[in-house]
Amino acid sequence: MQKFAAVLLFSVSITCISFIAFLAQAQSGPDAGTAKVEFENEQIRVVRALLGPHQKTAVHGHPSRLGVTLTRNDIRTTFPDGTSRSSTRGVHEYFWSEPVTHQVENLSDAPLQNIEIELKHERGAGVEVKPASGASKAQGTATDPVAVEEEPHHHVIFENQYVRVLDVVLQPGETTLFHRHSLDNVPVQLSDATMKRQFPGEDWAASPAREGSVGFIGGTKSPYIHRISNTGTTVFHVLDVEILP
Repeated sequence: MQKFAAVLLFSVSITCISFIAFLAQAQSGPDAGTAKVEFENEQIRVVRALLGPHQKTAVHGHPSRLGVTLTRNDIRTTFPDGTSRSSTRGVHEYFWSEPVTHQVENLSDAPLQNIEIELKHERGAGVEVKPASGASKAQGTATDPVAVEEEPHHHVIFENQYVRVLDVVLQPGETTLFHRHSLDNVPVQLSDATMKRQFPGEDWAASPAREGSVGFIGGTKSPYIHRISNTGTTVFHVLDVEILP
């Protein structure tokens, strides 16, 4: 019995030491060797995660975040308790993740690239909500714009208390209604397209889309109205991530 207790204590001690060592390696922010900060303010940090074939990140931590895959993801994730999990995501998928400390390995022969929007001031676990439904009574004109989530080409595909994700697709030749953006938003471009945009009272202006690009547009303090048009021969596709106050 004493021998069993001694072995058990030794095993627990080794586990604790491994856990502490794992945490000691952890970085509080993105791994500088495999991540690039694209934008940051007091509310969010937008990170481009980059992993070469079979590359591993350093041990690092994340707050709550919304991710968008720019490539297929075949990864192995290792956690502080020593457990690991393999997972796969397709290209152009979104995912929500709670705060985590981990190490990520790309299991593929191809590079991996994601966009991750980290929330700096999370207030508990994310709780998905059902998007509100109902047709807009607005006309979609420059003087009577619809809310962005009611514009026919903008479809809410995910929402919790932190973010709302709109899937936006325009076929060649299509134009949106005039619509109002009232929240800060992070557009993640999923295709190359020849686009133009127009603000009320202004001429159309070129606004080309490049696959994999990401930006930040302030709308909470300064809401804006516009419409966009696909003047090219390829489909325009963007995931527009709104940051809720």
